[in-house]
Amino acid sequence: NAAAEAAEAPEAAAKATRSRVGDGRLTGLVTEWKGHMGWIQPLSKVQHDKATWHRGLIYLVPQDVVDSDGMPSRMKPGTIVDFLVYEDDNGLGAEECRQRSVLRMTLPHAEAKQVLKDSPQWSEYLSDSEHYPSFEREHGVLLRKYAWSLPFTLLELWGQTEALTAAALALAGKASGESEECQLRLLLSSDDLSKAESLPEEAKVSESTVLTRPQACHEVAVKASKEKCAEVLRAFLKVTVAPTTGLTGAISPL
Repeated sequence: NAAAEAAEAPEAAAKATRSRVGDGRLTGLVTEWKGHMGWIQPLSKVQHDKATWHRGLIYLVPQDVVDSDGMPSRMKPGTIVDFLVYEDDNGLGAEECRQRSVLRMTLPHAEAKQVLKDSPQWSEYLSDSEHYPSFEREHGVLLRKYAWSLPFTLLELWGQTEALTAAALALAGKASGESEECQLRLLLSSDDLSKAESLPEEAKVSESTVLTRPQACHEVAVKASKEKCAEVLRAFLKVTVAPTTGLTGAISPL
């Protein structure tokens, strides 16, 4: 009707003034969200003359948020997202922005040292951790390693479900070398413990927590063929994937 067309006209006109910047998707962290607009801190450098505008932040409006893994993306401070970049008269903005899901896993320190050989980067927005841009380029997943003193190395992977499955298997595969068997050590929040009941029998949940702060977590251990590990991973993500932030809330501790 005429009223709907009139309401859509300003939005269409605004999009007509946009120009796409680059071809690939960038990863970033929502630093502010007011419902009608927000800002994203990109986690890699944007090569553009307007990249320094607005203190390097990228503008986002609800109309440019799309579904992720078949579910609505929910924006809030601390959410990790990926997006395409456009430029207009006001600077740089994000479009086709989608929320990333999180998978947490651990590796023994020796295996982590063997697997994580590429140079990490640090960001003030990803506190207590370092991340690996080369892993992101290869797998489309943000890999974050926490710097906490623990009896294991704590890893956090952010991406879409299929990409998360492939990335976790890649990490486990590098750690196991030539072995046909794969070993996964996933983290499950104590609040989600009942969800483990629907997992395949290969998934063994620890009786006690292996992480107590800032969030109590149990270990879900899987030792099986790579095909079976992939099956367990997909089942695990299906029951646990939910909008969340990092273990430190990315912006502030839980």
